Amino acid sequence: MATRVQIDVEIDTEAIEFELPLDDAVQDDLAGRMKRVEAVAIATAPVYTGEFRDSIHAVDQPDPDGARHVDADAPHSYYVEHGTTQRDRHGRAIHRPHYTLGHALDAAGGDQ
Repeated sequence: MATRVQIDVEIDTEAIEFELPLDDAVQDDLAGRMKRVEAVAIATAPVYTGEFRDSIHAVDQPDPDGARHVDADAPHSYYVEHGTTQRDRHGRAIHRPHYTLGHALDAAGGDQ
């Protein structure tokens, strides 16, 4: 004889969309995660002059929707992160992408 279990769940979409991301405990958790991302990014950043590595930082204040960020704001950060299309005379890429921030986000992981 089979037993049937039914669970009805009501989702509080207002809490998810507006209140939960701004909760102090959630923001503290996100800030801690971004600090781990920052540490991994700094440790693994390519260093030529050090300007890119030194520009990596966790943004102190969240966005109005509660999102947190880690930025690298050196003028050439985009090109270090994503590379360029420049090629040498043999067709090999000169400035390959490093994906430092993307990899740091994966490496810092956590239990999400």
